[in-house]
Amino acid sequence: MRHRLALLAVALLSVWFAPRAAVAAGPSTAPEPDAYAKWTSGAQAQHGLFTLWRKDGEVYIDVTPDQLNKDFLETIVPGNGIGGNFIVWGNTDHLPAMLTRFERAGDGVAIVWPNSSFIAPNSGSGQLAVRKNFPQSVVGIGKIVAENAQHVVFDASPLFSDALDLDHIINGSLGTNPGTAYRLDGQRTYFGESKAFPENVVIDVNQLWSTGAAHVAPDTAPDPRSLQMQVVYNFAQLPNDTYQPRYADDRVGIYDDIYMDFSSKHDLGPDRYLRYIVRWNFAPADPTKPSEATHPMVFYLSKTIPTEFRKPIRDAVLKWNDAFTKIGILNAIQVLDQPDDPNWDPDDIRYNVLRWVTEQQPSFGADSQTLFDPRTGEEFRTGILISADSALFTATEWRTVIDPVRYGRDTDPVPQQLINDGFLSEIMHETGHNLGMQHNFIGSEAYTPKQLQDPSFTAKYGIASTVMEYAPVNVWPKPYGQGTYYQTVLGPYDYYAMKYAYAYIPGAKTPEDELPTLRSWASAWSNPWYSYDSDEDVSWGNGHAADPRSEQGDLTNDPLGWYQVQMNMNRNLMNSATKRWPRAGAAYEDATKVFGNAFFRYLGSAAAPAHYIGGQYISRAHRGDPGAQPPVVPVPLDVQRRAFGILDQYLFSDRNFNFPASILDKLTYSEWAGYGYVGWPGYGNLPVWAYNPPERHDFPVVEYIGSTQRRVLAQIFQPLVLQRIDENPVEATTRTMTMDDLFSWMHTSIYHELTDRNAHSISLLRRNLQLAYEQTLIGLATAPQRGTPADAQAMARLELSRIRDAAAAKIHVSGVDAETQAHLMDMVHKADSALKP
Repeated sequence: MRHRLALLAVALLSVWFAPRAAVAAGPSTAPEPDAYAKWTSGAQAQHGLFTLWRKDGEVYIDVTPDQLNKDFLETIVPGNGIGGNFIVWGNTDHLPAMLTRFERAGDGVAIVWPNSSFIAPNSGSGQLAVRKNFPQSVVGIGKIVAENAQHVVFDASPLFSDALDLDHIINGSLGTNPGTAYRLDGQRTYFGESKAFPENVVIDVNQLWSTGAAHVAPDTAPDPRSLQMQVVYNFAQLPNDTYQPRYADDRVGIYDDIYMDFSSKHDLGPDRYLRYIVRWNFAPADPTKPSEATHPMVFYLSKTIPTEFRKPIRDAVLKWNDAFTKIGILNAIQVLDQPDDPNWDPDDIRYNVLRWVTEQQPSFGADSQTLFDPRTGEEFRTGILISADSALFTATEWRTVIDPVRYGRDTDPVPQQLINDGFLSEIMHETGHNLGMQHNFIGSEAYTPKQLQDPSFTAKYGIASTVMEYAPVNVWPKPYGQGTYYQTVLGPYDYYAMKYAYAYIPGAKTPEDELPTLRSWASAWSNPWYSYDSDEDVSWGNGHAADPRSEQGDLTNDPLGWYQVQMNMNRNLMNSATKRWPRAGAAYEDATKVFGNAFFRYLGSAAAPAHYIGGQYISRAHRGDPGAQPPVVPVPLDVQRRAFGILDQYLFSDRNFNFPASILDKLTYSEWAGYGYVGWPGYGNLPVWAYNPPERHDFPVVEYIGSTQRRVLAQIFQPLVLQRIDENPVEATTRTMTMDDLFSWMHTSIYHELTDRNAHSISLLRRNLQLAYEQTLIGLATAPQRGTPADAQAMARLELSRIRDAAAAKIHVSGVDAETQAHLMDMVHKADSALKP
């Protein structure tokens, strides 16, 4: 077992921060020691999986001959964060666990990453072919400094290299350019702590990343030109237990470990891909009946977690035992407090730790940490990073949404139960990742609006079919009923997925033996309670996502209706923001935050219906599954027309954005002064995080609306969406949207003032939208993106000519104001220029 409460006496933890002075040896008549004994006599040893030596400020690794050419595991994580930007201490997301091998290389030892992705089990010829055709990687070569028949000692200096790829992590997260990029400074890089445990050893390297630019965000270091990043290298023994891999299935959202299999059993198959799920080996004492897990997943609550939050976090993790009890694995998940033991260390690989993260600019709420054996998919370590701002997020939702909408108040204290429920929802989600579960963004489609308004229903089934959704707070304005606000229980899909991943299959002695049962279990995809779609299904930015049912931040099996309810609710919150806030004596920034929260929620709901345009209902069901639909069904015309009607009414129209001046003139930020301001080069030392005011003092409503409108236009008119609109009628068995529908609907929605003889003025919001759409059409007609259908290009030219003719006629209508005339002339000029040969 990896998880034990006490270390063995023969393997006590040894931690060294700096080398101790060697004890001077006196005269001796003993025989001359061998080179190994002589070298180690002046070094300090740390005994564990390997012996680590510290000498003259350097770290050395001591391996035995039988540890050479043997596979181990290596993980590399940041040992500290930068105060935001999702660069966080202990984060395992940057690099998976790697197979690692120490190979003799002349007078050195190479740290090698063998290639584990291409395999040929039980095939000597296949394994030879794989070795000859696929490369491995070399981290570096450490010089051998001492050896004898039992030991080889080499220096750990290869760990000074950027094996974690912090170059791209830091610069990618901060968005630096070549002139401001951070670079590894080897002259200011040195070893930090080293630790030895029975099953792993840890070596920290303090890498210095520097830039010549001043005030590079996030500007949280004392000197932002110099970021010291602790990089934690962890070498561990491979799992050595009776673990049987289990095959993955595309209908159930469990992480998969993917290989290409060149053994003879895959020679005649449709492909060579081999996919095992990622899961923990609970090893129930008797899998044929309910029994205790002999290898439970044991979490430790770090002492960094505030005491008042430990119970709801503990309760959230333990909630998953409900699913395991149902499949006969008892006490599968356990949660312990970090012990008051100086020898206990979170770097000991036997411990799964929940850690508290503080950031100047929060970049996440919580994040799972899951490491698995790249040979089998067996998890060997898990954990969760929890943002110190998690409770603040929940409190903000209470103050700005729940309390005013449901109770008409804005001053009540945040209920402790709500804070607890927020942790339940968030930590259950992350624990699900620890158990191998992927996101499931179609889970919100499982329930009706009436069910979500029923507290007895949501208390039993949740607000979505799964905790792996990104479900928003479930708030309904009166007179609607009100269910629970957050997902506080496991949903039906969670039980279903845990059965697939962990339930015992009688008589199955190999992964292949399990396949008939697994395929039967996975056949329920068409039942909305068991449907699954994941991250690739919400990739709207590049047009890959096609199914509007797969969405983040929506609820109910009628999301279009839900969006309308939410927009009306948030419109009322915006209108009342400056009446409720700020309180007497408080700054107006309070009102701005409340207004802004409602405003951005409104815009999110207003933009989401665009995903129905050119949409397709995608089914993962296999042929013969109960209730299976065809894999691709274009969204029917009436549904797309309804979605476009919402865009027309709530986003493209200016009627819902007519905020009175008595609201807008109170929306500003609080101005603070400090010693120096980064806008004044060479004066003072105030960092960006301490003072970074927006460009404008007022709240730029017009710009935010325009940005959302342009984003929606870009999404609808990207090549993959236009291809679907062009080709959906060929694939549909019933009427669906056509290219003519798209351009006709857009023209009527965006340019209706041009044919309305009573419209003598076009508002600022509408002028901006009309110009943005015209620019989109010009791009389609004159410089289309690769993959844009010819039909879309031709329709864009036709539409430009219609706009030109209608705008030219409108200019001469009596009573049109000067700004509108100038706008119309500009549109005519742009259209003419684009249509010229």
